[in-house]
Amino acid sequence: MGDEMIVALAIVAGGLGALARFEIVERVAGPNPRLQPWATLIVNVAGSFVLGLVVAQLDVDGRAILGTGFSGGFTVYGGHVLEVVEQVERRERLLAACNVIASIAAGTLAAAFGIVAGGA
Repeated sequence: MGDEMIVALAIVAGGLGALARFEIVERVAGPNPRLQPWATLIVNVAGSFVLGLVVAQLDVDGRAILGTGFSGGFTVYGGHVLEVVEQVERRERLLAACNVIASIAAGTLAAAFGIVAGGA
């Protein structure tokens, strides 16, 4: 597969990942901004698991398309950081700290599980 095709497919996959993220966040959080961080956590942990599967199962092209493309469009680091800052601004410091720790720990474990599951 040529580089141009891989880039095009990664762009399409990224768009699909972003649409999937939007749909999940809307269903989990809806109009409630207090639920937004938890919707983001769900998306990022699921995306980490998918990325682990992709790394374990696919070649370089597949990793570029589904890892960089879909998982990159699906997960949302910038949104997570903004939500943590908003929690701190609302003086929800313990909640913000738990959010950061849970995101890192759960995301790392999910990626590891994805790699193990993909290699099994």
